[in-house]
Amino acid sequence: MLVLLMMSSCAHPLHGKSVETQHKTAATTSQQEKALADIAAETQTTQPAPVAQNPLLDGLPASDIAGVQADAKRIYSNHWGPVSERSRYVRARILPILKDMGAPRQLEVVPVAESGYNPYAFSPVGATGLWQVMPGTARMLGMNAAKGYDPRRHVEESTRGGVQYLQEMYAMFGNWPTAFAAYHRGPGNMTRRLAQHPWKPQDGLDTMPVPPVTMTYVRGILGLSALVQRGLWTFPEPWETHQVSIEGPIDVNQLAEAAQIDPEELYRFNPGLNHSQYLDSQIVLHVPESMLQPLLANAGQAAPEYVHAKVRKGDNLSVIARRYHTSVHDLKRINPDLSTLLQPGQTLLVPAGHMDSTSPPLNPLLAQGRRIHYRVRNGDNLWNIAKRFGTTPAAIARANSIKSDKTLHPGDRLWLLARARTS
Repeated sequence: MLVLLMMSSCAHPLHGKSVETQHKTAATTSQQEKALADIAAETQTTQPAPVAQNPLLDGLPASDIAGVQADAKRIYSNHWGPVSERSRYVRARILPILKDMGAPRQLEVVPVAESGYNPYAFSPVGATGLWQVMPGTARMLGMNAAKGYDPRRHVEESTRGGVQYLQEMYAMFGNWPTAFAAYHRGPGNMTRRLAQHPWKPQDGLDTMPVPPVTMTYVRGILGLSALVQRGLWTFPEPWETHQVSIEGPIDVNQLAEAAQIDPEELYRFNPGLNHSQYLDSQIVLHVPESMLQPLLANAGQAAPEYVHAKVRKGDNLSVIARRYHTSVHDLKRINPDLSTLLQPGQTLLVPAGHMDSTSPPLNPLLAQGRRIHYRVRNGDNLWNIAKRFGTTPAAIARANSIKSDKTLHPGDRLWLLARARTS
């Protein structure tokens, strides 16, 4: 059963343009406006848009505003085209959240610095999504998603969580440069640094008590906000999406094939999906106008297919569920007479997509994975590392020729194939 729910804002696919915004005090604002206007006169041949106030730059010296803009150009100019193009898939859903949460619209540039507007981006320490949220931070922020979704890749959940965290950092430290530094390094680290070296924006960014990598990150966000604020760089108009609810069982890849839609396009609009197959749960898809009617017309042709799989020696339901990228719950549902005690040679039904490389049960953009050289930290073991990166202790042990019960020490290096968590 299909139910059309709602529509998000903005533009029709295949067209592009720009945006602007927001707020704060008098003497500092005039100084900011003069600095930005001087830079615009030097770098722009066309008439720039009127200067709006930018709360991210409040209190900074004019020389810093000029400097961060130059830094952002140097760091991001070669990437702005593909980054801003990726933003079209999700930005129409981010902007209303910023407004609803009373956050500066200029925070729309944070996913540029964090993930390049790629919700599938995965950091070497286990952060993922547009806002690069760690698993523990997601739990702390109460980020939740429906079964079969990862809230850190889910556009709305991750944006609410990331923006909430940034607002908490701003409330704690009182200015945006320090809030960004705390988002990058953690509030405890920033509190300790500021206790030794108090800092405020009027002191200038060069005196901010953070390491170079954090300084580059902060300057990049501030510079991007200045460039977009002046209209020197623009985001293309984001693609309008409709929200559609579909009852399982459903195979997203089969649905895309029946509707003659590129499945990867469907997953770019819906990066929160962990799987392609949803056997007994409702899923919600965000799709542009061009996909809407084909999906509605072909939803009845997208039920998952199953094949018989043979039980191997040592198998249990959890092992088989991982092998076929499904869950114990779904195995029991597909095989209602299945006993918990399995016998080698026994057969059971499993999702057929695992046997067909063109239709994997996992979200195919998620399944591509990436190889990471991970540095072990305090408290790490193979189990929590595997959980963080969506793999298994056995897989990490095999990849590094070590025993699965090996004791790890801070500073050890491990190779692993990271994949955003599927549970």
